[in-house]
Amino acid sequence: MGLRKKKTLLEQAEGYVGAAIDQARDFVQDTALPAISDAKEKAAPVVAAGAATVAEKASEAKVKAAPVVAAGAATVAAKAAEAKGYAETKAAELNGSKPKKRSKVKTLLLLGAVGGGVAVIAKKLQGSAGDSGGWQSSYDPAPPPSPAASVPPPAPEPEPTVADTAADTGTDSGADTAATPEAADPLTDPLPTETEQQ
Repeated sequence: MGLRKKKTLLEQAEGYVGAAIDQARDFVQDTALPAISDAKEKAAPVVAAGAATVAEKASEAKVKAAPVVAAGAATVAAKAAEAKGYAETKAAELNGSKPKKRSKVKTLLLLGAVGGGVAVIAKKLQGSAGDSGGWQSSYDPAPPPSPAASVPPPAPEPEPTVADTAADTGTDSGADTAATPEAADPLTDPLPTETEQQ
């Protein structure tokens, strides 16, 4: 009968950990990786179709909105010109003078310029929506200032005792105790000199 050596807790734990690692590796290789790749394959057409649909709807909205915006701006410009003409006519009638006649060519040129400006703006809006990002700033803000190092408060001076005040005034320590509270006030006492501190 041979002697049997007991396994230590560390050796037992190594066996359990090794078995757990092998099981996890098998699960990842056999189950998880194939499931992930299958999900990617199934989701790719759906995501691509969704992105294409969104892009198509956005371009349709731009195409539909551009003429409406241009027509609205041209209408507003025409109404503004009519309102201005009406206001000038009424002002001239109130002043008693003849209203100023506008040249039809100038009015046509003005409306054409306004319509052209609106068309350019609409075209820019259509073209700029196709850009993916617009401008980006390379500005990085400065880091906030670090808090100032706190300065430790000065050490308080020791309050003079009755013997110190008696020595300063030249009186006996027990003779005049009524003057002690006034002399011990740190706010009214003069600062001691170097020779007094030693």
